[in-house]
Amino acid sequence: MKLLIVDDQLATLTGLTQGIDWKSVGFTEVDTAQNAMEARISYAKGIPDVMLCDIEMPVETGIDLCTWVRAQEYKTKILFLTCHSDFTYAQEAIRLGVSDYIVQPAPYHRIREKVEKTIREIAMESSHSRMADLGKTYTSRQTEIHAAMLRDLLTGTIDAATLQELPDFPDFSHDSHLVLIQLVQQTEKMRDWNENTLMTALRNTIQDTFEKKTYSSVVTFMDHHIYALAVRKISGVLDRNELVSRLHYLESMFDMYMPCSLAFYIHGFSSAREPGSAWADLLRVQTTNVTGKKGVYAEQNANDKDGQYKEQFYRWNLILTNSGAEAYEKDALSVLRRYADAGLLNNTVLLAFHRDFTRLMLSVRDTVDTDSIFEQASLLYTEAMHSQKAMEEMLHVFCEAYASQNGGDNASSVALTIQNYIQEHLSDNIRKEDLAELMHLNEDYLTRIFKKETGMSIKAYIIQQKMNAARELLQTTSLSVSSVAVQLGYTNFSHFSASYKKEFGITPAEEKEKNK
Repeated sequence: MKLLIVDDQLATLTGLTQGIDWKSVGFTEVDTAQNAMEARISYAKGIPDVMLCDIEMPVETGIDLCTWVRAQEYKTKILFLTCHSDFTYAQEAIRLGVSDYIVQPAPYHRIREKVEKTIREIAMESSHSRMADLGKTYTSRQTEIHAAMLRDLLTGTIDAATLQELPDFPDFSHDSHLVLIQLVQQTEKMRDWNENTLMTALRNTIQDTFEKKTYSSVVTFMDHHIYALAVRKISGVLDRNELVSRLHYLESMFDMYMPCSLAFYIHGFSSAREPGSAWADLLRVQTTNVTGKKGVYAEQNANDKDGQYKEQFYRWNLILTNSGAEAYEKDALSVLRRYADAGLLNNTVLLAFHRDFTRLMLSVRDTVDTDSIFEQASLLYTEAMHSQKAMEEMLHVFCEAYASQNGGDNASSVALTIQNYIQEHLSDNIRKEDLAELMHLNEDYLTRIFKKETGMSIKAYIIQQKMNAARELLQTTSLSVSSVAVQLGYTNFSHFSASYKKEFGITPAEEKEKNK
């Protein structure tokens, strides 16, 4: 594709040429002209697909040049650049069929977005004629094309009916699932990863999780650290538990090998509901995850019994740290078999048990080579999500490895467990006595070792973390001060405001006003 940039100001030409990575947008050729005559010469060398054109130029204006282009019946998409928001210009641009009208100065990312939108218009206008000629080219770029189509579908640029004939694309006239994937809990190594690298890693992992012979799936980048996944079963209906199971597997893969964790938000829809509306619902749900928790957020099956599984991770962490692998294995097997004997060990309970087991593995990876455990027993680890027998075998494999490699500081482990618990329960009213009961430790002893390891009292640490979370919400969301206070477990607004001012030197209201 060819891009032509026309402007009589050399500085503007240079900025537009060098300030935007046009190659990544899709242009193989970028030409420039300082007046209408030079633009005609560029046309003689090759018809541009898109022209960015200044309106106010000496001798011949951009309007004159556009009139000439239309008289020659060239199909070039034209975007006008002007320093004046003149309605007369806008009227003339509409008459000439100009694609967009950009008032300068405009940031480069905004200009790029306008051009990308124009490229999508070109693609849609010529889609039917191009499909017959794409052949091998389409096959080689199918993943990128599907990603672009899904993004346009969810943002409302196109509708589902337009995509019904697109090969291997999820058919939204059948029951499907839309999943919002959010990257959370980033580590320091995240700085070395850009969005393209993360997109490639996520896409490859999804392809391994949802095999092409069984599932139709498309994943696309939507916003900073937000991705969309559309998936359905090629033959039959994709059961919610089956989807949740595979997403937990995907979550585990990222926990093991990537510099971040994943949170998933699931929405089912059919032809009766537009995917774009479903995506808007998911975005609203995603914004409620103010603490950045990982995991799968899905409605429970009507057949599942509420509260039948009780979280074991924190208790297991304490047993493993204080009493060793043998005691942990004995307790975990007892829990698993107790559910089985009571007739409660269904897919949902086993998945929750497997999730706690995975969290425990990850919590000790600094002292145990969990990567090698997973490499040697990857099939067993996956099967353990669906089979009690496999889960019991996986427990034994891990505990044997832990017993031979175990090391570490008990006090540090207890402090880290408390810190993790606080981070995951910032919206709760966290009490010191509850933490002591959680860790099965004396309250005074817990207070002493926590302060020794962190340099802070438990109460001060809780307030600090709540205030840090409040500050981020006030700076980055439209939530009111009172809404932020409620989300962080404060029922006394004055107490919240006083704590915030003590931590940062200004009130929450002043913070909100400063960041409007």
